[in-house]
Amino acid sequence: MYKPKYFKIKELVNPEILKKVPENTLWQMFDDRLLMSADIIREKCGVLIINTGTLTDCGVRDWTSTTGAKYSAHKFFRALDGHIQSIEKQYAGNKAEKIKAYNKVRETLMADPRLDCLNFENKSKEYPNGIPWLHFDTYNRPNRLFSA
Repeated sequence: MYKPKYFKIKELVNPEILKKVPENTLWQMFDDRLLMSADIIREKCGVLIINTGTLTDCGVRDWTSTTGAKYSAHKFFRALDGHIQSIEKQYAGNKAEKIKAYNKVRETLMADPRLDCLNFENKSKEYPNGIPWLHFDTYNRPNRLFSA
């Protein structure tokens, strides 16, 4: 069982789940590769925010959540949506530039062999022009850079 250096369980799991499931059990449910990758991304990119404040579904989502896909990797402890603090501050209010910045980050991270286990989603049905945050997951699918 891997516990990340930079993240506490409350930053990775929806608060409603935290009320129902013991912390140690939650850690055991995560894909270790996802947690190790989150630490690597944090070291490469600086402060990476998952769940904090109004962000509650960027980590593990409750099964009743209507955020994202019905069988989202987030509901299986295999996906995180990271918000890189420096990008968020620099491009606040400029969605197009924020998407470009995150696409550059995706490109850099995909070149790191330690992150070969990750898929990086850059588009979705809700965001056909680009996702303005860093989605990464360990779902078993054919493409590392996935467009819905």
